[in-house]
Amino acid sequence: MRRLIVKSLGIGYAQHVVLEDASLTVGPGSISGLLGPNGSGKTTFFDAVCCLKKANSGEISNSFSKLLYLSQIITTPPVLRMFDVFKMMMLFCSDTQVTQKHALEKIEKWSPGIAERYCEIWEKKSSLCSYGEKRWFFTLSLLSVNADLVILDEPTAGVDPEFRYHIWKCLEGAAAEGVAILVSSHNVDEIVAHCDDFYMLSQRRFNRFTDAEGFMNAYDAASLDEAFIHAASLPKG
Repeated sequence: MRRLIVKSLGIGYAQHVVLEDASLTVGPGSISGLLGPNGSGKTTFFDAVCCLKKANSGEISNSFSKLLYLSQIITTPPVLRMFDVFKMMMLFCSDTQVTQKHALEKIEKWSPGIAERYCEIWEKKSSLCSYGEKRWFFTLSLLSVNADLVILDEPTAGVDPEFRYHIWKCLEGAAAEGVAILVSSHNVDEIVAHCDDFYMLSQRRFNRFTDAEGFMNAYDAASLDEAFIHAASLPKG
């Protein structure tokens, strides 16, 4: 069975250790979340999985056939309309032709009622789109590509509640069709609510959880946010 398996991963910069003996597994048809404070190494880890950063030790085994990665940074040429941006994305990300019709059919199936909003952004000039609109548009567009592993670095950051709702509906729809999804966020509530399992990056390692109660108990906390704070404040050893 296809898997992303990370074993005993170690990553560091000069004298700064980011990850040490970190392990996790992502399987098909599931959404796995990654929690961690700013600067804890989430983006560095994603870069390593995507071969953009070399690990110092450990092993990353990816048996999926096609990986797509959406980073935190999204920059679009201001003079282009979003349908031009879509075409550029597909040239880089898809081995087969992906049209607006193909994308609309998928995202409308996953989140009924979203096609109209998607078409509104499709026609807008890039310079007139907010950051949240661009991130939402990129996320849904990339999900329409036939990838079996999708990595999203904080896809809901800067996104309003309506678009955030549709992002998660589409992520859940894609996972139901067998796509493996690994997503990071600072919003503990949404990770716990929507992910099949999630990892807290604490003390340079990934600690796995499947529910809110286990997460709070592990860090002796009365709320999810308190558990996050306790985990983030533990000494790194």
